[in-house]
Amino acid sequence: MADEAFDVVVVGSCFVDLICYVPHFPKFKETVKGTKFQLDFGGKAANQCVMAQKLGAKTTMIAKIGNDQFGKDTIQNFTKFGVNTDFISATNKAETGLTSIAVNNAGEPAFISMAGANRHLTVEDIMAAETVIRSCPVMVCDKGIPLKIAAAALEYGKRLGSVTLFNPSPKLESVPNDVYVNTDVLVLNKEEGESLTSISASDSEGVKKIIFELHKRGTSHIVLTLGSKGAISSVVTLDHKIPLMTHTRTSKVEAVDTTGAGDALTGALAFYLSRFPQLSFSEIVSRAVHIATITVSVHGVQSSYPIRDQIDDWLFDTSSRTFEELGLKLLSNEVMEDKVGDNYEQSPVF
Repeated sequence: MADEAFDVVVVGSCFVDLICYVPHFPKFKETVKGTKFQLDFGGKAANQCVMAQKLGAKTTMIAKIGNDQFGKDTIQNFTKFGVNTDFISATNKAETGLTSIAVNNAGEPAFISMAGANRHLTVEDIMAAETVIRSCPVMVCDKGIPLKIAAAALEYGKRLGSVTLFNPSPKLESVPNDVYVNTDVLVLNKEEGESLTSISASDSEGVKKIIFELHKRGTSHIVLTLGSKGAISSVVTLDHKIPLMTHTRTSKVEAVDTTGAGDALTGALAFYLSRFPQLSFSEIVSRAVHIATITVSVHGVQSSYPIRDQIDDWLFDTSSRTFEELGLKLLSNEVMEDKVGDNYEQSPVF
């Protein structure tokens, strides 16, 4: 199976999620009675992989699990969705990653995370999948594995010709410069943007400054998510260094569980970049935001992700739509004041 061609390869974390729904988060020494419990499978990379697969991409996962029952269950879960697991290996050095999640009445999650086996993924594990990575137009990488391994994966994917996506979550104060240079699409929320740049995102000008700064570090395509307010997509061209920045709003839904919505967006981005490369980046982001919004109206993580038959047909139309049809707002197409870094590269796919 590993000799086949794939659309998306995902490098990163696998977790088992223990989800408890509560009226509110407990205070110190307080016991709160839960209203519902759900066991689901997660890890940001695993979620992104499953979302891309459910939409119709052919995916493979590179990850590390424990040699335990949760590890076996994780493999079974991937297999159920059709994800290739040839490059998921088990270790005796740690248990399968585990996350305890509490979700309040507003649908907001709080996490206790044990990385476990995810800490033991190696560069050699990634390089063992060279043939698969060469076949994939898109590589996705998360920060649920050691940052130095994620950085190596992005460099390797870029070198082998993949469009690289990176999600620096949970938030970091800094990442090595080569991560920006080897990332074609950086996907992050505004809190992560603030942390990486030390710029406040309290208003639209602050958001623009964050995006400008991240472009200058070497990333050509940026998606900055704003929660219920949607997302900003931004692209810099090689010739003119002009950021084309657009705002995609979310549709109104009743949110019951926002856990994994950001991962759904990243997985949808990977699907569209691999299967619908003819669409503009702003339209790809708009469609991905629409899909991610659907997931917050359902409890759970991967179990909340819709399959293709459950989604509006227009989301799989090969024809492009206008800005007006998509409800996009142009925020900026101003020339950046400072030059983008000398190491800036843009994938030929774009």
